[in-house]
Amino acid sequence: MSDYIQTFPIRRIVEHGPGVKSYYFDQMIDARAGQFINLWTPGVDEKPFSISNIDDRYIEISVKAFGPFSKDLMNRQVGEYLGIRGPFGHGFTLQNNALLIGGGIGIAPLRFLGFELAAADKNFVTLMGGATDYEIIFAEDFNRLASASYLTTDDGSLGKKGLVTADLAEIIETHNIRYIYAAGPEIMFVKIKELIDNLHIPYEFCMERYMKCGIGICGQCVLDGSGVRLCVEGPVLNQDELSKVKELGMPHRDASGKREQPVG
Repeated sequence: MSDYIQTFPIRRIVEHGPGVKSYYFDQMIDARAGQFINLWTPGVDEKPFSISNIDDRYIEISVKAFGPFSKDLMNRQVGEYLGIRGPFGHGFTLQNNALLIGGGIGIAPLRFLGFELAAADKNFVTLMGGATDYEIIFAEDFNRLASASYLTTDDGSLGKKGLVTADLAEIIETHNIRYIYAAGPEIMFVKIKELIDNLHIPYEFCMERYMKCGIGICGQCVLDGSGVRLCVEGPVLNQDELSKVKELGMPHRDASGKREQPVG
């Protein structure tokens, strides 16, 4: 495929919990874990989504209802046609003795990464967190693929109660972690980065921003301080690239380019 939209029918929908679903389309692209596609719903909008898996039959994306686009997507049915273009961006590298840290729907691209690491005979540990049990999608896959799997939820409904970063230092030491991947809320990245920068462990984070064109023309997703176009040089950035980013953890810019100012 390319940057031109083509329409495909939804082949299958899996509901993980209230407002959290995976959508399956015919396998029409080759992509790496961490890359994304732009999904278009007629009459609504187009939005970027990480790929949660690709196999011989399907491409899968996993979505949490948040704004008008994703809430509309929750009402779409098997057989309806949606537009897809991509894949875009730069994906994860494959490293050994790694820790995969996922928060909320950020777990989705790490599931694809887990399959790639396992296929390459790489050893890895997973640490996944969510607000409640059904937000930790693909827990069974991580338990099967990883040498060790840790789960946390804010409400204690699955795994250990608390934040996903609470036992991070202990897990790194226990499993002799030599590389870290993360995807999820940016405040989680800030806390992870504070710890692992001091430990001098290399890492890659899968970032999110409002992305329009997907091919680096519009400049909407350029990160302050680095000049990185997230849709081209990202969305996966390593520690050297992230060291130049000045807006990590700040409110994101909206479609107009305006950054919402924090209250208080």
